[in-house]
Amino acid sequence: MNDLEALTPQHLLLLKTQPNLPPGLFQTDDNYARRKWRQVQYMSDLFWKRWTREYLPLLQKRQKWNHPSRNFIPGDVVLIVDESAPRGSWLMGRIVKTMEDEHGMVRKVRVKTKTNELERPITKLCLLQEAA
Repeated sequence: MNDLEALTPQHLLLLKTQPNLPPGLFQTDDNYARRKWRQVQYMSDLFWKRWTREYLPLLQKRQKWNHPSRNFIPGDVVLIVDESAPRGSWLMGRIVKTMEDEHGMVRKVRVKTKTNELERPITKLCLLQEAA
């Protein structure tokens, strides 16, 4: 949160918001294309780290378990958070089954993705679209 400048797609595409290149391990013997590729990869990594640290928690706003909030329901479209996956490759899926605790609160769900079905805790999901 110490960064005062908002990260935008222009940072990744043009690399021209600041006259100075981002700090990195760029070697002087690199040709222009390789250096530019490394800069874009570095900026993409920065964007992904900031997105997961600053924006993702806003999508996952949850009240304490003792405060009622909307439960996930079958048909909801969700983003499956996976910190071990490469940047930009998180899966989307549709909830097919919910698993509630003794208080009626959904704690886990079964999510159907493009390739298979997964069981995930709701703390690893971001609601993208509510079921109709």
